[in-house]
Amino acid sequence: MKINYKKSLKLITLLISSLLIAVVSAEIYNYMYILGSGEITTTGLKWETGPDAPSTTSISGPTVTVPLNTSDGNPRNYTDCLHLVNLDGSAHSFNISVTSSTGDKDNFTEFKLVLFDDSNVEQAVLDLLDDTSSATGLSIPGSKTWRVLFELVPISSPTAGAKVDFQVKLVYV
Repeated sequence: MKINYKKSLKLITLLISSLLIAVVSAEIYNYMYILGSGEITTTGLKWETGPDAPSTTSISGPTVTVPLNTSDGNPRNYTDCLHLVNLDGSAHSFNISVTSSTGDKDNFTEFKLVLFDDSNVEQAVLDLLDDTSSATGLSIPGSKTWRVLFELVPISSPTAGAKVDFQVKLVYV
């Protein structure tokens, strides 16, 4: 059997080059790790129902479902419908905004969410008929409770069964 030294030399050179590339590449990599855990705590902000919340109001974790209504052409205020509670000893900054508003908006002249601090001072007003309405840079002090008022003002002769669905998002740090 005749050995072709040229081909063998090329093959050995290729193998050595591949080995060098593998060694150099392996030395370039650095490794980083994350060690963490997830814990359920009773800190932060939470919603609670107020004394004049509708009886069918429900709270599931961070989500409140509040079915508000008013009778034919009569304004209605739910003056102490929800509470925003700070469970921590330190303040939390937050923004609150209407993210969705759909339905029979033309049957209402006003549909508002008003946020009051623990001294009963108005801190924010959101127009629930406007999905761009927001309030930013708010701060609830530690261990304080704020009150949420809803104001519904229908037109003088609204359509029976007219309904507006809205979503409000509160983001805090």
